[in-house]
Amino acid sequence: MAKSVRVIAERTLANERFRLTRTRAEVEEADGSRRVLDHEIYHHGPAAAVLLYDPARGVVMLVRQFRLAAYLADGTPEMIEACAGMLDGDDPETCARREALEETGVRIAEARHAFDAFTSPGALTETVGCFVAPYSASDRVGAGGGVDADERIEVVEVGYAEAEAMIASGVIRDAKTIALVYYAKATGLIG
Repeated sequence: MAKSVRVIAERTLANERFRLTRTRAEVEEADGSRRVLDHEIYHHGPAAAVLLYDPARGVVMLVRQFRLAAYLADGTPEMIEACAGMLDGDDPETCARREALEETGVRIAEARHAFDAFTSPGALTETVGCFVAPYSASDRVGAGGGVDADERIEVVEVGYAEAEAMIASGVIRDAKTIALVYYAKATGLIG
């Protein structure tokens, strides 16, 4: 375990939507040994995600959309995910509620904090506050689809068992969504 960390140098490689740095740090281990790490770090802001579930109908509401990074990784043409977005100055629960409304058209009455997660701690600073929220058909007050110019979001409702099968078959590959579905199952929110 790291006893202390000292950043030795940091060089900005890009500073567009988010900052990409080459960061060199010295880590002192608990046993007194030292090592130097030299990594590219993507400084991505915090985000929130929410898994919407309808206990009366036994379904979860997800979104389907094109994600360029997934496409570049292996040609994946679409991702099926829990709705999520950047905090943009909001607290995580407010962000989760906002994203649910923007992406799915669902106004949620309550959101329960499930966990916080680093998405890829070896290279990204991003953390995601993850929530679960029940909804019913009457909570759908809009069409959804997103509000950003680069978003083309399709709302998808699937049964609990189907969501698990989609994870097992590789149709759902988004880590936050997988974790949220399994969290909801483990805590008895979905059957």
